Amino acid sequence: MQVITGNARLRRGIRSFQKVLIDQAEPRGEEVWAFPSGDRAPCLTYALETDLGEMLFAIPPPWDGRQAHLFKLGFEGGTLSPDAEINIPDGLNRKVSGVLIAGPDGETLIGHRGTFTAFRGRVPRRDAFEHFQDWLIEVADDGRNADVIAVSSTNSPSIANDIAEFLFKVKRLKEQRKAELGDDAENSDPAPDDEDESGAKWREQEEFEGSKSYVPGQDKCEYQYLHGPLCNALHRKLDELVKGNSELKVGKHRVDLALVSRATEKAKVIFEVKTSSAMSAQLYAGFGQLAYYRHRFGDVDTKLILVLPASTASDFAAADFFKQANIQVLFGEGGLFENSDGESLEEVLSGIL
Repeated sequence: MQVITGNARLRRGIRSFQKVLIDQAEPRGEEVWAFPSGDRAPCLTYALETDLGEMLFAIPPPWDGRQAHLFKLGFEGGTLSPDAEINIPDGLNRKVSGVLIAGPDGETLIGHRGTFTAFRGRVPRRDAFEHFQDWLIEVADDGRNADVIAVSSTNSPSIANDIAEFLFKVKRLKEQRKAELGDDAENSDPAPDDEDESGAKWREQEEFEGSKSYVPGQDKCEYQYLHGPLCNALHRKLDELVKGNSELKVGKHRVDLALVSRATEKAKVIFEVKTSSAMSAQLYAGFGQLAYYRHRFGDVDTKLILVLPASTASDFAAADFFKQANIQVLFGEGGLFENSDGESLEEVLSGIL
């Protein structure tokens, strides 16, 4: 996969990005948007219904060699300012936050370089990438390799939800940044992540360990850009299910997500999120990861669950393989996760919750 820099291809990608959103949206006319610089500007604004509530987006006129796209999730009145912007430059410009990426089979992915404005300035990019680790892909960036946050695809049937999940994650990043600076945490450095896991601690947010990249192969059913949104939605659903449970918590340590015993710190359930429907390198890796994670972080009774996008359910051809390995498979989108028999996540976990 590589960053698109050709002007004509960029224009086509921007038109596709805007059209797929506008076709699903309700026009709201011109609304005045406020920006971190203090400027305000009227922008043509649209509203989209998502699993996380109403999302507003606006398309200002192009400026300074870029096309801005403004997004706001759950606007409750008052000053209308974007939660995040996906600004696409008209050529190669790594200082602009947004990026279009040429994916397999001519697909155009929508990405973000990890530059966010928050309380008292910008969030350090390393902190942003740590926060978005589940969303990162590696791309060819005009002669160098680079990590970017995969937000969605212009072909994604769930593009509105994908972007809403991205905004949800951005808002949490900004809230954490504000809390850290409020506690004078900007002067403290976290301890480096060590390969020795003997004292492993479960945490809500996994530390950044470098690129979590995907290598496109021959599998036509890989949806790399869905990994982050799917992890987000699953995390939120698990938080909801264990709310008020004194015995379980949701945790991360190397694994995508886990339900962890508070008493023993052992994983009761381990979830691995993949985005391929066929037996490609992704699913082989997922099989090995789940087996190792149970050995390392669980016990013989730990339940293993592979989670795939709902859009892959009709193409999934490896059900028997995972069933024989005692690995359950769930398909998810938004807050709904079901297995091939129609059992919900709650039903699958009924003996544990």
